[in-house]
Amino acid sequence: MSTQDQNTWDGWRNTNDRMISRRVAVTTAGVAILGVVSATAFGREGAGEGSRREMSPDMRERMEQSRAFAERMRNAGSPEEQARIMAERRAQDRARTVEGYKGQLGVSDEEWPVIKPRLEAVYDLVHPAAQFGRADSRATTPVDQKKSELRELLGNKDAAPEQIKAGLTALRAANEKVRQDLAKARQDLRQLLTVRQEATLVLSGLLD
Repeated sequence: MSTQDQNTWDGWRNTNDRMISRRVAVTTAGVAILGVVSATAFGREGAGEGSRREMSPDMRERMEQSRAFAERMRNAGSPEEQARIMAERRAQDRARTVEGYKGQLGVSDEEWPVIKPRLEAVYDLVHPAAQFGRADSRATTPVDQKKSELRELLGNKDAAPEQIKAGLTALRAANEKVRQDLAKARQDLRQLLTVRQEATLVLSGLLD
């Protein structure tokens, strides 16, 4: 083989070796990445199973209540019964949430009967009762009622601008009353709290 042919052969072999090396490196990296992804997924799955095994009694109770609630809703014979079930569920959730604030705030058994009513007053204004049941059910709050009346006016093409303006004014007045009531309820609650407790309720959205 001539020197020129030998050089050509060596160049081709070196190039081919580098291409093979790159293919091997890419394949190896792909296998490594796949292994990491698989291990991560397996780890997450294992953690999920561990979490289910280590579920707290309170969490298990809530899951059972949710299943029972769904079953009752499926078996409800009328919209009125569904509305009653929803109201019961909301009352349960409200009571659980309010009681949960006792622990978050570090309130003693002696302090709680004093703080609880004021905290409930704020909670009910921040989270007003939702309306469940038929679309023609009566509104449960003054604001809901004014909204319903304004919708009816807007749905009437013959409604006069003065009527719509009056409805809008009534809705704004209802909203303003709620705002004032909430401001007063929040101030009444703040008077019983430490700075740390107040900050906790600000983060939760009950106070501003």
